[in-house]
Amino acid sequence: MERSGSSRLSDQRIYQIVQAKAAELVAEQAEIINRNKEKGESIKAVEVDLYDANAKEIMWFGDGICVSEQKARRDGEAKKGKERTTTEMAMMERQDGSYRTIIAGEGVNRVQLYRAEVVEEYGEKASEMAVVAITDGARNLKKETKEVFGEEVSHILDWYHLEAKVFQLLTQIAANKQVKEKTQELIINQLWKGESEKAIKHLEEIEARSRVKRDELKGYLEKNKDYIINYEKRKEAKKVIGSGRMEKQNDVLVASRQKRKGMAWSKSGSRNLAIVTAHLNQGTNYLQ
Repeated sequence: MERSGSSRLSDQRIYQIVQAKAAELVAEQAEIINRNKEKGESIKAVEVDLYDANAKEIMWFGDGICVSEQKARRDGEAKKGKERTTTEMAMMERQDGSYRTIIAGEGVNRVQLYRAEVVEEYGEKASEMAVVAITDGARNLKKETKEVFGEEVSHILDWYHLEAKVFQLLTQIAANKQVKEKTQELIINQLWKGESEKAIKHLEEIEARSRVKRDELKGYLEKNKDYIINYEKRKEAKKVIGSGRMEKQNDVLVASRQKRKGMAWSKSGSRNLAIVTAHLNQGTNYLQ
């Protein structure tokens, strides 16, 4: 079916197959977590120079992707309003340089699974890891990363999310096209060099068409200023500055199948399909 594009199974039968396979994979995740508890291995990130071209790093990416959720119903009628359900996933660099995608199943604690997978891959080496995590500005992703690796984990705000956020909000902030282009170039150049305080100060000084949107962008930059690095310097060291690999995985595993016109999903249905799709894409090991 996956290769030919045709199906001899009913939608209900496909749903049953996906649910059953997802249950198997969730059971495997529970086993991995239990093995980790028995091993008792510790995980601890160590400080790493983000701009040292020769420094060995272990990359970690985290993201979540939203799809339309089936509307709750009351008295037989669908409730009004748009609902969204999110599937979270992470990508861990393995010892051989390849990447493992991790999606926690229904009812599985993500942090416990992430920690278990790190120990499975790195064993005793997990107690001293030069981890560099790249995510968007979501607080829960940064919080989870610290819960997995500890406070010393090096965290970078994904450059492409940062750039897109500035472009999006300045369109609504600037009084006209000329102001937008001039401000946009200046702020992007400042952020590219890691000068977040200068970018915030310049933003405060411009005449805004929408103060609400200006405050939104200012708040975003202030909230994430500890994770805004000198992207130019890191790029010169030929180090990763964005989570494009993670975005592509999101597209393959979730967006391409679950964001088609008219589709809506239950939380468990969306997550289960993502896990099974990952399994199909990665052969016998759904996390490879």
